[in-house]
Amino acid sequence: MVKTPAGRLVSAFGDVDKMKAMYAPTIEWSLSASLPFPRPMKGFDAVVAFNTGVWSDTYFPDCKVEILDEIGNDTLSAVRFIYSARYRASGGPYTNEYTLFARSGADGIHEVFEALDTAAVLDQMSGGKVGDTFTKFLAQ
Repeated sequence: MVKTPAGRLVSAFGDVDKMKAMYAPTIEWSLSASLPFPRPMKGFDAVVAFNTGVWSDTYFPDCKVEILDEIGNDTLSAVRFIYSARYRASGGPYTNEYTLFARSGADGIHEVFEALDTAAVLDQMSGGKVGDTFTKFLAQ
C-alpha cells in the first residue's frame, strides 16, 4: 500500500494530470546531473512541461511502477522503484531502477530529486541490454 507523497507520485507516473494535482506552485524537480535538463527545473509550469514531454515524446503513458522500498512521512519521503515503459521512438521496452525523494508541505510536493541508472538508459536507447556499456568498457 502506497503511503507517502513520493509513493503516490511515482504511482501516478504516466498520468500527468494526476501528478500535477500533487504539486505545490513552487515545485522544483532535479534529475541526475548527467542528463540534459536544468537542475533543478523550477516552477509548476516547467515541471508539468517536463512531465508532459516524458510521456508524450519519450515513453508511452501506459508505464508500470513497482515500488521496492518506501519510507518517510508527509513532509519528507523516498521510494526506490522499478519503472517499466515502452519507447515511443522504437516501441521497444525500457526498464530501470530509480530512487525518488519528495519534500512536501500543506500546498503539495515542492521538491523532487529523481535518480536513475543513466548507463542503463543509454544501453537500452541504443538497442542493447543493460550492462553492455560497462562490458565494452571493461573489455578494453
